[in-house]
Amino acid sequence: MTDRGGLSFTSQGSGGTTVTGYGRIQPDVDSTTPSGLAIFGFRENGVLVSEAGVPASPLVTSGRIDAEVENVVQTGLAIANPNDEPVTVNFFFTDENGVNFGQASFDLPANGQIARFLNEDPFNGGSTIAGTLTFTSTAPVSVIALRGFTNERSEFLMTTLPVADLGATSTGPVFFAYFADGGGWTTQLVLVNPLDVTIGGAVEFFEPDGDPGSLMVEGEIGGNFPYSIPARSSQRLRTSGTGSVVQAGAIRISPSQGDVAPSGLAVFSFKTDGITVPESGVPALPTGSAFRMYAEASGSFGDVGSIQTGVAIANPDSAPATVMFELTQLDGTSTGLTGMATVPGQGQVALFLNQVEGFESLALPFEGVLRISTGSSSGLSVVGLRGRYNERGDFLIATTPPVDESAASTTAEFLFPQLADSGGYTTQFILFSGLPGQVSSGIVRFFNANGQALDLALQ
Repeated sequence: MTDRGGLSFTSQGSGGTTVTGYGRIQPDVDSTTPSGLAIFGFRENGVLVSEAGVPASPLVTSGRIDAEVENVVQTGLAIANPNDEPVTVNFFFTDENGVNFGQASFDLPANGQIARFLNEDPFNGGSTIAGTLTFTSTAPVSVIALRGFTNERSEFLMTTLPVADLGATSTGPVFFAYFADGGGWTTQLVLVNPLDVTIGGAVEFFEPDGDPGSLMVEGEIGGNFPYSIPARSSQRLRTSGTGSVVQAGAIRISPSQGDVAPSGLAVFSFKTDGITVPESGVPALPTGSAFRMYAEASGSFGDVGSIQTGVAIANPDSAPATVMFELTQLDGTSTGLTGMATVPGQGQVALFLNQVEGFESLALPFEGVLRISTGSSSGLSVVGLRGRYNERGDFLIATTPPVDESAASTTAEFLFPQLADSGGYTTQFILFSGLPGQVSSGIVRFFNANGQALDLALQ
């Protein structure tokens, strides 16, 4: 692929039995590893009910995830071992008070993979879990976590959970670039402590114009709420969603002096006629000055089957920030379109492509790469949004991760630790040039859970 280009291919999902496994992105010897994204789609009775965007993952030897199992909520973990020898994975749970339990281990065969809910073997965390799961591996593996929510129609909705880096040392603020509350929307904050000591700080809500927010969180009204997370544990803060008017904006997580920032996710959901339709999660992210992300648009937005990429942007500075947008095709050529927006000081904007000033003439269908940049010295916090109308006319929304152009390039392979096809599932695989000047070539290989080559019908 060329600089500012990429490629996209989707499993056909035509079989009746679900096929699972993982994928390996292997760059050529003279090439760097491209950025990657997988979008899971799940249909029930021919209706798309959920999508979730999952970034291609580097290899790690340890991590921590939020763990929640209760009634209609499940947490799942997928681990892929690309090594030519078995690895031992050790893990333990920590409850909301910082007390560890359920310590155990299992062996993952060479080139093997496992994907299980946390109440299933080998994790066996019990029928009710509220806290975290911490894992270590004897060799590097690739890991993703998913939150599953069964809605009032018994439909399974998916959300990607971040894996906290246990070596995290950032003491600066992090941002959730989008939240929504009221008018059917609610947001749940999930904050994970990456350390073995208690950490604390403040959760601050801001409206799009930069004014402090005022909403009900855990029964209290305000815009600034303290958090204190026991060692190795997690904390949840929920908005009430009781107002009739939608409040949206951004959230800043400010650690106390000397504390590190938590890992986290803002899970927002919308309920209409008593049914939760979309549920998606915005990860807590630091700031940067330039980002790239996969972008797609098809059909007239609002029509059944239409897709529109969007972006939510939070400005950490007290002064307004000018944001520039550039669109390139998947072959790396420019569309000739540029756009701009102004984000108020400490404010936020959320725009779909067809709402960006300068993109009015974008020809559809479109697939390509969107570049977001600013000259503000404080940078921006950015997350991608993917809006889609399903066969029932429901509006689904998923989040997609951007790539910071300042990230270091690598020649190490990345993995899609989980894929699913057929039985209602499809997986869209996306590779793109995430770094300046990046031209990349290589191979993507698919494997089943036993490490054998997996043939997928792709389109």
